[in-house]
Amino acid sequence: MNKISKVKYQPKIKSWPKEFGDKLPLNEAFMSFQGEGRYIGHPALFLRFNYCNLGCSWCDTRFTWDTDIIEDGQLLSVNDIIELSTKLLKSSHLEPANIHVVLTGGEPMLHQDRLPALIVQMRKTGFNFFEIETNGMYSPSQDMIDSIDWWNCSPKLSNNGLAQTVNVVPDAVRSIYATGKSDFKFVVDSAEDIAEIKEYYLPLIAAESVILMPEGFTRSRQIDNMATVNQLALQNGYRFSPRLQILIWGNERKK
Repeated sequence: MNKISKVKYQPKIKSWPKEFGDKLPLNEAFMSFQGEGRYIGHPALFLRFNYCNLGCSWCDTRFTWDTDIIEDGQLLSVNDIIELSTKLLKSSHLEPANIHVVLTGGEPMLHQDRLPALIVQMRKTGFNFFEIETNGMYSPSQDMIDSIDWWNCSPKLSNNGLAQTVNVVPDAVRSIYATGKSDFKFVVDSAEDIAEIKEYYLPLIAAESVILMPEGFTRSRQIDNMATVNQLALQNGYRFSPRLQILIWGNERKK
């Protein structure tokens, strides 16, 4: 992958409302399996929220933030989301306690003032394990730290088209690492990316928490990059994760 000019790439980020009340902007919800990281292969209910603060050049969920293609989604209350989640769960043969709820986006930490209330009420209905997928640019509140069971933090490298002065928020990365329940997943495709991880992130987190994933939101791109990234992980003492949802479904939605 050729590095994208930091000057030429300007993400068209849709601004988000200053006030949501007590509601959350849900883009989509679906049952699937966790496709990446520590809990790969685990049955999961995905709740995807609109809006992002970053706007990576290779993002495969631009429909949550890009002004040209953002979808309206639904502004839902906690009870609305629980009702929808319960209906979706009925499509499987699983009980709430046997799945993970994955909060994703976009950037779900934009909504951290309202997510703990959702989690509290979902736990009352039997859901008991909550993951969040975040870019690591927002320090979690104590309520979020207490609410989330696992942090899938995916800090960004300059292969996303943006400068590391934009991508890296050291205090936020440190605070997520300090929860003691986090992995740090990096989208990579070259040795240059490894150098950036070491320079910008390893002063903040332990190498044992690093997971490398191949760049690419098409099946062919994933296959092309997997061998290279696998060997980079092995050579540098990191873990490796494929991206199963892309390998199985390509860029098909709600998979």
